[in-house]
Amino acid sequence: MAPVLSTPVLHARLERARAVMADTGVDLLLLSVGSDLPYLTGYEAMPLERLTMLVVPREAEATLVIPRLEAPRVVEQPGVFSLRPWDETDDPVAIVAGLSATPGVAAVGDTMWARFLVDLLGHWPSGATRYVRSATVMSHLRACKDAAEIAALHAAGAAADRVAAQLHGGQIPLAGRTEAQVSADISARLLAEGHDVVNFAIVAA
Repeated sequence: MAPVLSTPVLHARLERARAVMADTGVDLLLLSVGSDLPYLTGYEAMPLERLTMLVVPREAEATLVIPRLEAPRVVEQPGVFSLRPWDETDDPVAIVAGLSATPGVAAVGDTMWARFLVDLLGHWPSGATRYVRSATVMSHLRACKDAAEIAALHAAGAAADRVAAQLHGGQIPLAGRTEAQVSADISARLLAEGHDVVNFAIVAA
């Protein structure tokens, strides 16, 4: 269901993010695991103990810092962000800190692991940086849907409508089945219609 995001779409999103950073006084945006990272890069990081982080200075090139073993999974986007793979003997937090001058205000991902933020605190002068949630920047961007998101929402809704029509038309058996069985059937049909994931399908007697 989710298409590969084009370079122009990602570039436009990053420019919008920088505009919000300027409006809110944020010097540096740091995004790790969570939904904001793929929104700006097209890449969904695996929730591993190895650091993956998008570093977005307000007035410099964005860089995706990523374990070298994971780097081949990234669709590179020249002009949007550069790729900085790191090896087992590297300190990825030091790499992140080195990609920006000491920021006055840094917006960090809402779902960033605390250990990475704690490690980052030691790389910039004590008290020099104020940390805020990435929602300061990302909430407005995510609320205002671009054309690619609107198209994806239409496609997802149409797929759900097709499954609903199957249910209403009697193509999904109900008699003699448990709620869990019907829910599993609906979930499988949603996936078959093109959804990437089904978080839940509520079926109540």
